[in-house]
Amino acid sequence: MPGKKLSYTLAFLLLVPRAFAQEAPQTPPQPAVAKQQPQDDKTPSPPGVNPLNFEGIVIQAMPLEVKSMSGEIRQFFTEEKEASIAEPKTGDLVKLTYEHTPKGNILKGEARVVGRTIVGTIKEIAADMSRLVVRTQQPDKPENEINIPLQVDNQFQPLVSAMRPGDGINATFVRDGGVDAMDGINHVKSLEWQSKSIGRGARWFSLIGALLSLWVIAFIFTKGHPAALFLGTDNRYSSSKFQAVLWFTLVISAYIAIMSHRIAAAGWTYVGGVDIPPNLLILSGISVLTFTAAKAITTGKVEGKPDMKTNASAPRATNLITDDNNKTDLGDFQMVAITILAVIIYAISSVEFMEHIEFRRVVTMPDVDATMLSIFGLGQAAYLGKKAAGEG
Repeated sequence: MPGKKLSYTLAFLLLVPRAFAQEAPQTPPQPAVAKQQPQDDKTPSPPGVNPLNFEGIVIQAMPLEVKSMSGEIRQFFTEEKEASIAEPKTGDLVKLTYEHTPKGNILKGEARVVGRTIVGTIKEIAADMSRLVVRTQQPDKPENEINIPLQVDNQFQPLVSAMRPGDGINATFVRDGGVDAMDGINHVKSLEWQSKSIGRGARWFSLIGALLSLWVIAFIFTKGHPAALFLGTDNRYSSSKFQAVLWFTLVISAYIAIMSHRIAAAGWTYVGGVDIPPNLLILSGISVLTFTAAKAITTGKVEGKPDMKTNASAPRATNLITDDNNKTDLGDFQMVAITILAVIIYAISSVEFMEHIEFRRVVTMPDVDATMLSIFGLGQAAYLGKKAAGEG
């Protein structure tokens, strides 16, 4: 019976990664913008000849910087005699006329405001993804909140389908009858999640801080001996326990780091809402299964031969890659090496994932790729196979 159970375990470890492994999730829908005609070239024009047009969202009022719907950013200046031209506000959707000159892009006339940008929270999404209701602050009375309905064209609907009520968004729109019209339908021209950029140093600091916090907790509960978490009953460090502790610690630390940045960026309303992707779930399950299966194999052997396992005088780090006879063991070595490799890769993936914290009610932790999942599963299966067949 033990042999049959082992066969089932090995078959599971070998087949599950192949059957269920998925490639890393596709990049989430990118901020959508309305299509725009190709921009003009940047060749300087003779003064007063063929003035050029540009449309985009103001990202800086002084000096004037405008970002087109295709993402191109240009800077514009006024001539001295037109220095009194009214300045649009950040977030305004503007249409402007200008000329290329050796001094830069010179505005010809005022920048005409044709739309606005609102920053708010999604309150309602229509079932057919054709309409949003956004709750935002009233422009002239920031202490009051108002609901603004937005009509969504087909090009935005893939993005809207990924959004949920409670998500924080930036939406640029134009209104029938003009931007200052009292009535009219608001048509979305640009839509994206609110986000906050996090520096690489802060990201590593949060992950390492979470790791240290877990180490302190382990230090307290093990009375000053956190290494006891992967110490076997024979007073040797256990490879199967070590890989489980190492992987569990990293995944929980990544979760804590992501959560801390979400709270710092968007507030306590964004507590929770961090999902685990399929490949990461499978890999974590394999890690736990290896630990429990190794324990079962060892227990079965000891019950048949009570004198088989002798206690070591003291635990050593080399126990992780050697058998009970203190000989280097390929099965232990490759499992520990693959686990450390997976931990390093996933730590880097987690840090890069936190580069932009989006104000979304639900986000998904970074996944592991199918190759890493397969290698990890094969390594664990080889370890259990040698453990069942050998003495270690």
